[in-house]
Amino acid sequence: MKKRKNLVSIILNCHNGEKYLAEALRSIENQTYKNWELIFWDNQSNDKSKQILQSFVNKQFKYFKSKKHTSLYAARNLATEKAKGKFISFIDADDLWEHDKLQVQIKCFRDKSVALVYGNQWIQKESFKKKKYLSIIK
Repeated sequence: MKKRKNLVSIILNCHNGEKYLAEALRSIENQTYKNWELIFWDNQSNDKSKQILQSFVNKQFKYFKSKKHTSLYAARNLATEKAKGKFISFIDADDLWEHDKLQVQIKCFRDKSVALVYGNQWIQKESFKKKKYLSIIK
């Protein structure tokens, strides 16, 4: 019998994130690690964020609307309460993930002493001529 992989709860706090949201959602859908749920926390958006999410037909996407607008910190805590996964991962509405991000990071947890995994990032702004690499390891 094949062992079931651990569920990863992906938290996406969204407040008026329509500009890049579809790309972020596609980068989640395209993960090579398939056992995940998306907790989409609508932090009182008044743009088309909800409609963009609903344009994706994916049972792994779960929509929650905040009763009031909160800080990112509070919104993530509220969204985390809805999570069912053994692991939590955060993505912002303007982020893109490499297709194997979850798979690579989940492997790190095979070492029982590992409690937190994070990665480096590429920064790409419309004003940049090329991507900038930012290392957050010191």
